Amino acid sequence: MNSDPTLQMVSAPRLTGEDVLFVLSFSGRTSYLISNIEIAKKAGARIVSISPGGSIVASLADGSINLNAYRASTHPLIVPTGRAPMYVMLDVLFALLARKCEADTL
Repeated sequence: MNSDPTLQMVSAPRLTGEDVLFVLSFSGRTSYLISNIEIAKKAGARIVSISPGGSIVASLADGSINLNAYRASTHPLIVPTGRAPMYVMLDVLFALLARKCEADTL
């Protein structure tokens, strides 16, 4: 899908039981994302998330990698630190997937 909420809303109903929706959420509670996950689930898609454990997003997912690294801040000079661990996790997942695909083609 896409990071744009409107495109997510339009794409979600078109998913099927053969689709897997991979969801990334720093907070696990973004309202439009939750709504779009519910739409995708009703369409039959399976949901996999990287999100905080115990969050609404994690509870809606069929499989979830719990990543509790996000720290919200209202201070303008402090950047939330949740991005770096999520990018590392994504890099590991893509490396494992690439190995699996390579092994399947041999």
